[in-house]
Amino acid sequence: MAGYKASTGRPKPHNVKRMIDGDEIKPTLYVNSAGRKVMAGSINGEIITDEMGNVLPLNEIKHNGIL
Repeated sequence: MAGYKASTGRPKPHNVKRMIDGDEIKPTLYVNSAGRKVMAGSINGEIITDEMGNVLPLNEIKHNGIL
């Protein structure tokens, strides 16, 4: 029989969306050829990289807006 879990009464946290020049940064799991997993970001389906072509972790991406 299915159980019932009462709500705690706390409000849910606000969903934060990062923006760069009006485009939303979407969290993306990137796995490189060695199998290392990195939580990265993508804009319009393209992974965000630095000048050397290395994938930037999501928390290191400089954004200029939060929705």
